[in-house]
Amino acid sequence: MENDISFAEILLRRGTDLLQGDEDGDDESETIVDYLARLLATVALTDGPLVVQTEAGGDPTIFEEAARVAMGSLADKATVLAATRQVERAVVFEFDGVGRLSGSRVITAVLRPEDRNDLLEAYVAVGRLRNATLEMTVAPAIVRLDAGALGQTLELLGSAASLSANAIGAAMAHASGTHALEGHDVSEVPAAMVDLCWHGFCLASVRSRAVAGYGTSGKVTIH
Repeated sequence: MENDISFAEILLRRGTDLLQGDEDGDDESETIVDYLARLLATVALTDGPLVVQTEAGGDPTIFEEAARVAMGSLADKATVLAATRQVERAVVFEFDGVGRLSGSRVITAVLRPEDRNDLLEAYVAVGRLRNATLEMTVAPAIVRLDAGALGQTLELLGSAASLSANAIGAAMAHASGTHALEGHDVSEVPAAMVDLCWHGFCLASVRSRAVAGYGTSGKVTIH
């Protein structure tokens, strides 16, 4: 994989081309990749701002901290996620895949579907170059997190939150949901893709706490 290739940028360009070709009226052959590309391009062009944060952008701090959160205790992870607040309409994170996704670039887009900075939806795409040909796969579902509701539940649980993994799991399940895109079923979504959505929420949470130190640096591209 060539590190200078940004699959997030390629996805955005694809979405822009799709929007410009809307007058043709041919939507029947649109793929899931096209759906996400069009969604991100629409946000970038109309709702904005859309921020692209890349692990290879020169400062991996956000990604390193998010990895620590993801690998930490469930209670700590839930506490961090409950504090997530995203000012921007959308933030796209791009990073190197690991394990079975080694050699791929992962794109996790975290969007606010409503005018609430604590209600978020995550989409995932995986890009790979094979024989100089770009391949991209998008999960046929989204994961929604109501960080505000998660925080309220954790408050109600009190000290039990740090003592019971079952209680934490129930709180996270209550505050989230996986929803299939039109024409698909949740059962079609690999668990690894859902995990990447949750990792996107970890990235968004870490970034929301550090955004003052990153927002105007050269590591973030705003469209």
